[in-house]
Amino acid sequence: MVFLNEVDDGGGKMRKKEFRLGWIVAIPIFVLALVFGISVSGFSVGDEAGIKKASVADVQIIENKAKPSGSEKLILTKEITIGKLEKGGSIFNGLGGADVTSDGRIIALDVKDKKVKIFSAAGQKLKEFGQEGQGPGEWTSPIFIQLISDREIMISDVGNRKLVYLDLEGKMLREVSYARKLAMMKILDCGGQYVGSEMGMEGNSIAYTIAKYDADFNQLFKIDTLLMPVPVGGAKIDPFGVLHNFCLDSHKNIVYSRMTAYEIKYFNPDGQLFRIVRKEFKPQPLTEKDKEEMLEQMPETPGVNLREMIAFPDNYPAFSTFFVDEEDRLYVRTYEKGKAKDSYLVDIFSPEGKFIYRCEIAGTPFLVKNSKLYTIEKDDEDYQYICRYQATWK
Repeated sequence: MVFLNEVDDGGGKMRKKEFRLGWIVAIPIFVLALVFGISVSGFSVGDEAGIKKASVADVQIIENKAKPSGSEKLILTKEITIGKLEKGGSIFNGLGGADVTSDGRIIALDVKDKKVKIFSAAGQKLKEFGQEGQGPGEWTSPIFIQLISDREIMISDVGNRKLVYLDLEGKMLREVSYARKLAMMKILDCGGQYVGSEMGMEGNSIAYTIAKYDADFNQLFKIDTLLMPVPVGGAKIDPFGVLHNFCLDSHKNIVYSRMTAYEIKYFNPDGQLFRIVRKEFKPQPLTEKDKEEMLEQMPETPGVNLREMIAFPDNYPAFSTFFVDEEDRLYVRTYEKGKAKDSYLVDIFSPEGKFIYRCEIAGTPFLVKNSKLYTIEKDDEDYQYICRYQATWK
């Protein structure tokens, strides 16, 4: 979720400074809908009758110590920074994600500009497209991009509650609606079926259900449900309590975690839980300064003091995000800061779940493809860029 405040750029001009609040994913439109009295009672998580439960039979549990045990090292060499303008600043106003084709073209979603921006492997901008609206091929709130193939991308539009599929020239190929859902916070296409995080109601709580769906968004099986009590009557919420993440590996297995614990679960495409990866870790304290900075980034809402609804825990979650590479290594970005500015320690696991290496990486790494690692980084003025590194295992 992105919030923007106007700040002076130092030359008398106003620009938009972005705050990307991964930690605040627990609060979005659902809580605001409740606060403003909009009825959402018709959006329950769904009837689970007949839904296949993920089995826990024959689960492999891998326990990892705090120190890695691999013999290889990952050597990173910076190659290029994408998005820098000649006169300063960035071509990106709010990166919502990016992906890379097999020939190295970078496909980025700018959620502020509501545009898809495509760059060559050398970093040259090739084109951009995207039309705001409610018609075919248009979007109002694009939040996520997925590369389906070298000729097709998917844009998740939370505003119109639909998925828009386009070719790399910007021509719409098809649309898939999920309008009967209140909100889907994240959706991944896995061959015509979907893995998603759905918001709804369960009793007096907001429910985040992670599940697999068929082509019409009927639930096939549930992975997990996380509950957050509705913040009414003076009740407070832990903004980290329902943080979660998931991705797909090369076999379309679902890699999932509640991020409050260092435990990552693997489910096969049919919902069978077959592996749990755990690791010892040192909780990172959430300082009063951290809390104040987060509260300052919260949006102003007339008549509602969202800040009073927040009760922070003592520590950050176990990690902030993760993804897998083409060889199914798992990369986990922790909250442990590195020595360099804006860098964090990243834990890397083998395809079998063994903790093999730890290194310091700037910004937020999001992809490793064709021996290249891609990150989203920012400069001292909070402008965002995509950076590419040569990634070599030795």
